[in-house]
Formats: sequence, C-alpha cells, structure tokens
Amino acid sequence: MSSTVGVADRVYSEIRDLLRSGDVVPGQRLPNERKLAEMKGASRTQVRDALLMLQKEGLVERKIGSGTYLSERAPQIIELADASVHMSPERSHGFHETLEARLLIEPSVAARAAGAPSQQFCAELDAALERILSAPTWLQFKEEIYGFSRLYYVEAGNEFLCWTFDQIVAARRANKFDGGTDQAPVANIVRKHFHDRLSKIANAITSGDPGRARVEVESFLVGMAASSAL
Repeated sequence: MSSTVGVADRVYSEIRDLLRSGDVVPGQRLPNERKLAEMKGASRTQVRDALLMLQKEGLVERKIGSGTYLSERAPQIIELADASVHMSPERSHGFHETLEARLLIEPSVAARAAGAPSQQFCAELDAALERILSAPTWLQFKEEIYGFSRLYYVEAGNEFLCWTFDQIVAARRANKFDGGTDQAPVANIVRKHFHDRLSKIANAITSGDPGRARVEVESFLVGMAASSAL
C-alpha cells in the first residue's frame, strides 16, 4: 500500500511540475489516464489518485466522458501557493480596498492613454512586458506588473492620478504584496498568464482603442479580485 501511495505522490508531483511549466495552458485537456500511466511508469489507479489530489487543489477539472482539463484558475492557485500568500482579514481588507480604488479610476486612465499613444510609450509597454517574463523572483515579478500599469498613468498626463497610484503601490509594497516568500521563483504558467492578460491591455492601448483599453483593464482587475477569493 505504501509503495502505491508513494508512486501516486511522485506522479502528482511530476504532473504538477508539468502544469507549472506553462506547457499546458488553462482550459487545455491533459493526456488521458492510460497515456499518463505510460508516460509516468505508473498504473492507471495511481494516476487517478494523483489527478484526484490535483483536483482537490483546484488545479484540474475532471469532466466525465471528456477528460481532465487544466483549470482556468490554475495560474492564480499556483501563484498563491508558490509565494506562500496568506490573505489575513486585515490584509485582505486592504487589498480589496486598493483594488476597488483601481477599478474606479484605472479603466478610464487606460482609455485616456489610448487616445493618442506616443511611440516611446508603446515601446516602454513592450519593454515592461518583457521584464515581466524575465523577472527572477516573485517580488520583482510583482514590481514589474505594477510598473507596467504605472506607464499608462504617466501617459494619461495627470500627476495627481500618478501620485494616487504610487500610494496604492506603496501600501501593497509595505507588506511585500502579501507574499511570504518574496525570493521565490515564478512558475512559467503564472508568467504566461499575466503576460497574456497584460498584452491584451497593451495591444488595446497601442492600437489607439480607448473603449477596448477600458474593457481589458477592467477585466484584468476583476480577475485579480476573483483570484484573491480562492
């Protein structure tokens, strides 16, 4: 029995590492149990046990008659686990208040920045996206994400709004963005998730589409609020 459990744990860890790699994207179907058993040198029962553990974590969704799929929430779940994030009542309250403030003003800020984006601004957005992909630690990753957002505050040309955003970031930075392991590496699936979401914002702004910029920023911030409630 212990040997069987040990194999299931190994298979669980190996599949979890596969999910963290970003080679499987949210919503994508995983290989079936038979294929996974062949790949991992395990029995189908052991693979089934491993998938059940992943399902309990919310990383995969098992659909009868269809297969096992990587959960749409997987990037957020892995991000919170890797950084040992603990949303205590005090911190959670502060986070949601700052996020609410951003939701009230940031879509309009992005729309204004999209009105007549300068070439330099567009280049800076692209460079910020690249830094998000290469940030070595979780804390630096968060810094780069906030840095990306600050760019369109600057482009919008309102110094008071820039100051307001800086206060929000300062409040978040004071508790290391709620991360307990600030030097933790960032899983590729998390990098790709944020890069994809922020790329949509960048594309809307640099295309000179205020309406789409507003929608993409609002969608991104609402997604952040949903992930904090996991």
